[in-house]
Amino acid sequence: MKELGNINTKVMEKLTEQQLAVLNTCMEASQKEIELAASGENAQDPQALVAAQAELMAEYNSKLMKIMQSTGDILKDCNSEIINWTDKGMNIAQKSDPKTTKKKTRKK
Repeated sequence: MKELGNINTKVMEKLTEQQLAVLNTCMEASQKEIELAASGENAQDPQALVAAQAELMAEYNSKLMKIMQSTGDILKDCNSEIINWTDKGMNIAQKSDPKTTKKKTRKK
């Protein structure tokens, strides 16, 4: 169970890092949005503001997609670790319980 706890702790730490990355990215984007809106150049030309906003949105959408892909990788790794942990536990249980071994042998 300690090993499972370690897996969970590691995953939670990584997911927390991902959440912070999302938060930081959103805050950066908000700050840049405010800067764009406050820019005298953009205040004079609404079309330039819209174009700058679209560019900003594309840039931060790309950053967020990378974070989401990384999150997916973390979850895949977690799934693999839990499967390995389960398999290892099942192997130990089968070796320690002769009845389980006999049943498995009969089925084959």
